[in-house]
Amino acid sequence: MKKSLSVMIFAILLLQVLFVPSVLHFSEKTVAAMSYDNDVVDFIDDMGDLFAGKTAAKIDEEVYLGGYPLGITIDGDGVTVIGLNEFIAEDGKLCCPALIAGIEINDVIVELDGRKIYGSARLSEITGKSEGKSLSVKFLRNGVIRESVITPQKDLAAGQYRLGLWTKDSSSGIGTLTYVRKNLNFGSLGHPICDAKGVIIECNNGGVFNCLIDGIEKGQKGAAGELKGGFCFEKRIGNIYANNKFGAFGSFNSIPQFCSETIAVADVSEVTPGKAKIYCTLDDNIRRSYDIEIVKAVPQSSRDDKGLVLHVTDKTLLDKTGGIVQGMSGSPIVQNGKLVGAVTHV
Repeated sequence: MKKSLSVMIFAILLLQVLFVPSVLHFSEKTVAAMSYDNDVVDFIDDMGDLFAGKTAAKIDEEVYLGGYPLGITIDGDGVTVIGLNEFIAEDGKLCCPALIAGIEINDVIVELDGRKIYGSARLSEITGKSEGKSLSVKFLRNGVIRESVITPQKDLAAGQYRLGLWTKDSSSGIGTLTYVRKNLNFGSLGHPICDAKGVIIECNNGGVFNCLIDGIEKGQKGAAGELKGGFCFEKRIGNIYANNKFGAFGSFNSIPQFCSETIAVADVSEVTPGKAKIYCTLDDNIRRSYDIEIVKAVPQSSRDDKGLVLHVTDKTLLDKTGGIVQGMSGSPIVQNGKLVGAVTHV
């Protein structure tokens, strides 16, 4: 991915994103002790207040500028066990509660302590609050439901109750936060989360987590490259309520500590070809701005993606990543001191 206009980098006009009405599906209780039912109403009302028919009206507000990496999950029916591990319990002995309970790799845990499991964060939450009490567990193995009893043990090093297993959600990965509104609603990613066949994954519920970037696979001809990093399920900071062609949308439990400054949102008429910047976080885990050029601003009569074509001109960014890589999707675009859009596709 060199300094060439033959590499097409697309983005969406932020004004279009903020006006997207979404269909939301979820029913459980949030970490912030609010019911999802109330969150649904608040979220829909918020989007409805902004949505003004077929054409978007000017957004007269400021939002917190993103550019920070997020761990993103979309929950499904159960979590898949991808590994078993021993740890030192409080008595000083190695243990693996999952192994003792008869759980194996590739089993799908669907229920713990009588509560349905939609994601790894839910599994971790129930385990952490167990205080070492034995819990009933249901899991699928080769399509057959099985039941057992599992007793969480406190990890001597971590000081937390654990089951001794690693799990995988129905979908998870790293994306970049675009903006946060003052009512805590946010937009990220700039494109949908899809399955292996390219189908948009239905969002029953999902989570967002603090994320650390620990490596970069540089983009090159024929391969986009990616940011590599990890996140901890014990530190859920918000929820995903919608996954559509414009990105992943949800609400934070509180304004994240890394969000410090607000920025005005540009009107569509203010976005023109010319110099601009994108904000993103690389492997030094410091958000920085990088120079780009808006090559084309596509006039749109209705909301759609790929409203901008970008050209990366920043030598530092090109040297580190080769251009735009996976994980940078959602990076906010700023022109003339205003937020105009988000990076979506290469």
